[in-house]
Amino acid sequence: MDYEPAVICDRCGRKAPRWISWSPANPGRRYYSCVDSHVSIPHQHGFIDWHDTPTTPFLRQLLGDLRHKVWRLEDELAGQTPEGEVILLREELEKKNALVAEMGARCDSKHEMEMYKSLFYGMVLFVAGLVAGFFLFQ
Repeated sequence: MDYEPAVICDRCGRKAPRWISWSPANPGRRYYSCVDSHVSIPHQHGFIDWHDTPTTPFLRQLLGDLRHKVWRLEDELAGQTPEGEVILLREELEKKNALVAEMGARCDSKHEMEMYKSLFYGMVLFVAGLVAGFFLFQ
């Protein structure tokens, strides 16, 4: 009911809410109608005025088609089972676990390579020390 200027019902004097029509003749068209016509006794107060001008036949067809598409997608979404989602999540988890295992194997081989590299440099330093010692003490 947050709109200006206010549209007032002639019968009860209250501000009329702005509604959206989804009838085939006026899909998406906004109008004003008293609250009492939607809640209590029908036709007691009712329709007051249109907010929007009439739409073209093309727009009426387009809005109707889009409305049906949205409703169908909402129904499909509501009909999805948690079991189906669990299966998809399991498949994704298996892919992630395989990736983690592959990365772990790469890290292990990298760690192993670093270990051999350190061992090689240690041996080179040891041999260099032996050669230096041999020449110094002769």
